[in-house]
Amino acid sequence: MTADVDVREAVAALLQRLTAVAPFLVGMGVDAAAAPAHTPQLPTTVGPLLARLADSVAANPSDARVWILATAVAGGYPNSAEVSALRRKLELAEPIDRSGAVMAAVAATASAVRATVRAEVVSTTIVDVDFCAHHAHNTGIQRVVRNTVPHWMGAADAPVLVAWSPDGTGYRRLTPGQETLVLDWVSGLPSSTDDTNAADLIIPIGAHVLLPEVPAHEFIERLISLARNSDNAVGLIGYDAIPIVSADSMLEAESDRFAAYLGIVKHASVVSCISAATAEEFRGFRSSLGAQGLVGPEVLPLPLPVVAAAQPDASEPSRPSRERPLVLMVGSLEPRKNQPGVLSAAQLLWARGIDFELQFIGGGSAWFLAGFQRQVDALARQGRHVSIGSGFSDEQLALAYRDARVVAFPSLQEGYGLPVAEALATGTPVVTTRYGSTAEIAEQGGCLLVDPRSDDEIADALELLIVDDAAHATLVGQALARTNITWPDYASALWSQLVGADA
Repeated sequence: MTADVDVREAVAALLQRLTAVAPFLVGMGVDAAAAPAHTPQLPTTVGPLLARLADSVAANPSDARVWILATAVAGGYPNSAEVSALRRKLELAEPIDRSGAVMAAVAATASAVRATVRAEVVSTTIVDVDFCAHHAHNTGIQRVVRNTVPHWMGAADAPVLVAWSPDGTGYRRLTPGQETLVLDWVSGLPSSTDDTNAADLIIPIGAHVLLPEVPAHEFIERLISLARNSDNAVGLIGYDAIPIVSADSMLEAESDRFAAYLGIVKHASVVSCISAATAEEFRGFRSSLGAQGLVGPEVLPLPLPVVAAAQPDASEPSRPSRERPLVLMVGSLEPRKNQPGVLSAAQLLWARGIDFELQFIGGGSAWFLAGFQRQVDALARQGRHVSIGSGFSDEQLALAYRDARVVAFPSLQEGYGLPVAEALATGTPVVTTRYGSTAEIAEQGGCLLVDPRSDDEIADALELLIVDDAAHATLVGQALARTNITWPDYASALWSQLVGADA
């Protein structure tokens, strides 16, 4: 009996999905971007309706129409191979065989989908916030998402926020708890494992699909197909191309994942880059696409705001003067961030008799962190004031920036350099890299620029700001005098770039 009920539910769900997309596949129009004003009377049972839709798509088998049909039948987004297979089967099959050809072409995706999934067609804007919806982690990309997306939600054309279904085959709306993680994040929130909203598949048709995160590897194949085959305009935030450009400093798996992600980029409509340097990287990739007969996305720069990580707790008393000046370095512990260069520069300064404390804040991969931790521990045993901290809340991080005499951030390559911006917004001078995105941030003042590959230059710049009060005060003044855009400003400009209208 249960099996009979399940079959009936599955058939009812398939009928609902087919009915939802039917107006976009039959009638007076053939453009998948909008349903025709007058749709002919359609069958009300699965077999005849599927046959009617298959015939209609076979008569005009554009990639967009094939993608819609495949999605509705499978209950999930097809990959590009399935779209190609379905188009060919529809072109070659006899009319009587077309329904079976459709089912056969999408069998792989259909087998991964819960058969009773129902569909909701969305033709406005959807925003993929899958990682932020599931994880309380809040550095880098997550800061950008959580400081941007909430500013889009009050508009009349507010987007639909989506995450991936548990089977990884399509978008669905967020649960209330996941909306909180994205829109109302505060330190201490737990990650979310609630996927109770997974019943309804969102089928975007003629929509803007925005990717402010870098999608997880398991979703990339279906996103490539969506960007390549559907009639949806895909817009992304481009953070950097470091896993390819500086592959020698990354784990091989990271470079492989990013190479797959570029498959989405090349079929996207627009990429909004977080710095001019990053825009040059993505333009370089786009310039190579002519060899594949592709134009590639429009690439636009839009630098991130220079804003503090958070406001320190108002109840926090002013801290007394530190026993020794604090040199702070914030960022994930990995080779390209150049923590070993800062540690080496610090040893040069300690050898010169300069007394200060060095603190690194950030997590890291075990393969790098273990060796670096041993170096730090060895120096600490020698009496040097050096430590590594992690798991800081935004408020704790804001206090660390405030307490620091100087922030060191001589990274070898950055997409932006958020710690530089956060330190400057707090009024703390920064020693950072003289090229790329960090040099862009430094243009309004507050920084000393160095060659990150020269430990001596890093040491000399740090020494100047540790011992010379006048030089330090000059950079503090420059940092506090900067004119910076806010997150609402950035969110509005980003919406305009990705969607084409002011938020």
